[in-house]
Amino acid sequence: MNPLSLGLFAILGIAAGTLAGLLGIGGGMLIVPGLFYLFDLIQLPQDTLMHMAAGSSMCIMICTAASSTWAHHRQDHIQWSIFRTIIAGIAVGVVSGNLLANRMPTQILELIFGIFLLVVSTKIFFGKKSEEEEQTVGAPGIVATSAVGMVIGFKSGVLGIGGGALSVPFLLYCGLPMKKASGTSASFTLPIAIVGTLSFLLLSGNQTSIPWSTGYVYWPAVLLVAPFTMLGAPLGAKFAGIVAPEKLRTIFAGLLLVISMRMLSGTGLITWDFPLV
Repeated sequence: MNPLSLGLFAILGIAAGTLAGLLGIGGGMLIVPGLFYLFDLIQLPQDTLMHMAAGSSMCIMICTAASSTWAHHRQDHIQWSIFRTIIAGIAVGVVSGNLLANRMPTQILELIFGIFLLVVSTKIFFGKKSEEEEQTVGAPGIVATSAVGMVIGFKSGVLGIGGGALSVPFLLYCGLPMKKASGTSASFTLPIAIVGTLSFLLLSGNQTSIPWSTGYVYWPAVLLVAPFTMLGAPLGAKFAGIVAPEKLRTIFAGLLLVISMRMLSGTGLITWDFPLV
């Protein structure tokens, strides 16, 4: 990689970490498409781009998820009883999703990820329900909770991202306040990242011969992006107290919409000629 590429990986890490601090989300929704385009820039094989992006994103998440989980634990924002109930289902879901992703062409993964980002951006734009409006029914039984965990893990295993888009609404539905829902959701991300990374390392259906990679994990990207995500997170947290939350949500939704359109255009589903992305 040339100096420009090295700098772009670092910028991706800072951007993902800053957004995580600003909005209280994981950075996977930005890291995966960011790595996808950077891997294309440095000319990794076209048929492995999404697989490498998802696998490397999972590995990067181990660092950020460990830091986030410890911080939430110190503030007593994690409902460990739910964590213990759901963790087995999450692990099974992650491995199942990864095995399926390994057998999909990168174009199909690109299509799925683009549609996912489109749905999330639309939900952010139009779904502004307050915490008080959420229905609360208490935590379901172990079978139902494990099934939800499998769905959360499966989505994460396929796309290489954390489970917050599904786990936070589920935890709110169970009656947790927003702070505990966010903290408990963050705790799910650590086992998702660990199991997902091991899956992408060991269960890859087509082991690549790309230098500096193991399975579908590209180590230079991990070592460049992960430290900068941890530097960007506190920076984003400081900005969060300055910018209005609704403005932040709108900006983030717009960014996801642009990324989703660009990814879908790469599949031939739509035409997108915007030169900057």
